[in-house]
Amino acid sequence: MLPNNEVRVPRPRIGQPAVPRDITAEFTAAASKLNTGQLVKDETFTLFEAVGALEIMDSKMDSGYIAPGENLEQALEDDYDVRKPLTPEEIVGLMDQLLCHEVGDTVAWHKGHPLSQTLFTSIYLDRLLWPVPRTIEDARFDRVPSESPLVSLVLRAYCLSLVKACDLVHARVATEYYYEEEDFVSQLYNRNLLSAIHISRFHELLDQATAWLAEQADIDQKLKDAIRCRLAFRHGFLSALDQDLEVLETRDTHNFESCLSELGPLTESVSLGKPIPEAFSLKIQRKLASTVPPRPMVNISCDDALAHLKRLCQDAIDMQQMLDYTGPSNFKTAVWTLLSRKPQPSIYIRCLLQALIVSNYNILGTVPVKDFLFGELAELVLPASILLEANTDDVEVPSDPRFQIALKMDGFMKRFSQPFVDTVRCACLNRCRLRRTLCHTILDWDNLQMEAEELDLELRTLSAEPPLQFQGGEPTWSFPLSSWAYHQKLVQFRLILQMGFELSIYAPEELPGMYWYLSHICSTHLGHIDRIRTFTVAARKRDLMSAGSRSGNSAQKASAFHRSFHALDRLTTHISAIDAFAIALHALYVVLTRHKILPLASSPQAYSTDRLRYEIRMKPFIPITLPELVPFEEYQREAALEGDSDTAILERASKAVTEARKAWEATLANGAFIEDPSDTASASPKAIKDDWNRDAKDTMRACIGTSLAIEVVKKALAASGDDKPLNLEVKVPEVGNKARWHDWWAVPQVSEKKSQA
Repeated sequence: MLPNNEVRVPRPRIGQPAVPRDITAEFTAAASKLNTGQLVKDETFTLFEAVGALEIMDSKMDSGYIAPGENLEQALEDDYDVRKPLTPEEIVGLMDQLLCHEVGDTVAWHKGHPLSQTLFTSIYLDRLLWPVPRTIEDARFDRVPSESPLVSLVLRAYCLSLVKACDLVHARVATEYYYEEEDFVSQLYNRNLLSAIHISRFHELLDQATAWLAEQADIDQKLKDAIRCRLAFRHGFLSALDQDLEVLETRDTHNFESCLSELGPLTESVSLGKPIPEAFSLKIQRKLASTVPPRPMVNISCDDALAHLKRLCQDAIDMQQMLDYTGPSNFKTAVWTLLSRKPQPSIYIRCLLQALIVSNYNILGTVPVKDFLFGELAELVLPASILLEANTDDVEVPSDPRFQIALKMDGFMKRFSQPFVDTVRCACLNRCRLRRTLCHTILDWDNLQMEAEELDLELRTLSAEPPLQFQGGEPTWSFPLSSWAYHQKLVQFRLILQMGFELSIYAPEELPGMYWYLSHICSTHLGHIDRIRTFTVAARKRDLMSAGSRSGNSAQKASAFHRSFHALDRLTTHISAIDAFAIALHALYVVLTRHKILPLASSPQAYSTDRLRYEIRMKPFIPITLPELVPFEEYQREAALEGDSDTAILERASKAVTEARKAWEATLANGAFIEDPSDTASASPKAIKDDWNRDAKDTMRACIGTSLAIEVVKKALAASGDDKPLNLEVKVPEVGNKARWHDWWAVPQVSEKKSQA
């Protein structure tokens, strides 16, 4: 121990000065002797030393560091002349370079790179935005305009409209829910994106540039067309982004369609351009207001940039097909289907859709959130129910049960509407964050179910609901609100498991158990739907037996019950299809695991056991009260199908995959949406319906692949003796591989092992 006033000073080293040497080979040789999972830690290398290794005066960490012999002007300024005349080929090339940087960040932002690595590396844009221009006339490359109109007029109009497009995207994304550095980087580095200037000024500049270009006879026609289509794309893209939430009223896809039409000739003319690499520099990072280390410049190929732009425009067009509200189930299906596209729609599309889903307590700008919530309840658990029809405006006597019911249901709406809407909006997150969010919200819905159960007890007395008496059982009530909350929770439970396959969270040796758990949740959900259907049938019988109801009202009630039964039947068919397919894959993987031909993720893990892996996979569900978590011993026994022979397991797999194919065919026949024959005004969202059908057909292809794999294993099992290993090799296609027909269904590729000569 040292006294409080004593400071230990490192002793100076005496001897020869240190001579650096390359230890890469020695370090690699030493590291190769370590086992997987083994850690090496020097007790004397503390956190203080680790932080001290991050030196301020290091060019890798400090963007303002100026090397010895380098003067300030050379360090901060480039010798590139923004006033020099450019050829038409160079103008085309520079426009395409800027487009690639724009798509990489300020439109897509999907790679999470900041502006300092892309657009803000452009010397032309840096001169436009610094010093900060107060008017559009101030935004020039230089105080003395270039003598070349191609630079001072055409390129300037293109660059300014590009900056304004970035501003519109930034304004929309920054107001919605997103993840910094994952989806979008909002840092502007003390630069203004011309947000105070109206879009009409940029349109004027683009029109002037286009008119001047048309008058030039000394420019090759192909190059004129190439520049013209790029200016036209800028014009249309600005107009499309400027629509924003007004699309709810205009329903205008013309601007995005014009952008798509211009991308065709733009793609064909890319080869005409001549890039100017020296027009981009990392030195600009030294002038930006930033607290992060310098980062390398990000370059995206023209092919990738144009492909992304085409997807963005097409997603924006298809998104408008779902703006006609036709019921809660149809709306949720449309949102989920659109946002499940591969690749996932860009962050701009997802944030715009967030705003369209709910704004000012309205769904799609027209449907109140209360109607959205009550429509879901009427569709699943409360068709033609007094609980949804009671209104304090109709009954003003506080002692009247209908008045009390209305007050209770208003309280329910205020408590449950936001979590319910969030279950739809969370689909707008990136897929990793979506699953993570579901792991949190399922806990919230577990608490909401308890609150709904208490409210059900109060409403049961007010509505005088008669119980159902089952044979030899106690009287049972419907508990509609808590049943609906339980349904929402089971849906999230299933999505968490299925997205685990999509995100490649599970190792190959975990696939049998996770498909068993998926089947377990589906069977639990099916039992719950049967309970809801039982009480709905009983409510319909009571309604038919009740006297004094008017004919018009009876027809309306009949329609409500018909829609409810139809929705429950569709749910049953869909979940049954998932259940059967999960059973088939579970059984197939059990046999492959038993014979030790399933490829393992890694060598045996010294710090992992089956119990620990089960606990980490079930961690989101441990606090859930209902459904109860399956104990590990039961899970291990059921997942391994202990006591069943290989032949019986494969027969189980064959029957299950046959049922799955039939169920998926029925699901496909039911269609993506609940159609209302009386509603002929709303157009069917064809693009979204095509995506949904394609997803269902991919699942059916996976069913066929599973059938073939089962037959191969059966033949190999019949050909081998009791003690001989199966002459098979197995590959589990990764997500994104063409052999992986669907992200949620990891169908193994089973084939005979090739004999080695």
